Amino acid sequence: MLKQVREVCERFGIPFEVLGRLEVESGQGAVFVATREAMRFDAVRPMRKGMRLLRVFPHSLKPTTFAMQLLGQYATRNRVDLDEGQAVRAISGEELEVESDASDGYVLMRCRGFVVGVGLYRRPVLKSQVPRHRPVE
Repeated sequence: MLKQVREVCERFGIPFEVLGRLEVESGQGAVFVATREAMRFDAVRPMRKGMRLLRVFPHSLKPTTFAMQLLGQYATRNRVDLDEGQAVRAISGEELEVESDASDGYVLMRCRGFVVGVGLYRRPVLKSQVPRHRPVE
């Protein structure tokens, strides 16, 4: 397993075994995960295979909201629980002031146990990292 994947698993307390059945591939400034079968599929040449797990920056790793919505159920650390009103405001892009025992850095924003997205926490400010939808032209 790639070093970056181990770091993300450790940050969020996600057991390595959860990703152990998946293939990991890096490229294009990101790390992707998919089943072994999907990674071997070569009948069509896609730009990339799998789901983007995280983006790789020079000094940080940013987990994607979509991957964390799937894997967040296994996380035991760096979670920030929000009520419904806070969750709506966070997803809308509003900064929140919240108290949490989470470490500064990327956190899982949860509402009623469901991961609604990834946020950037710098005590006490929480900034949503949930992708904004663009209007269809």
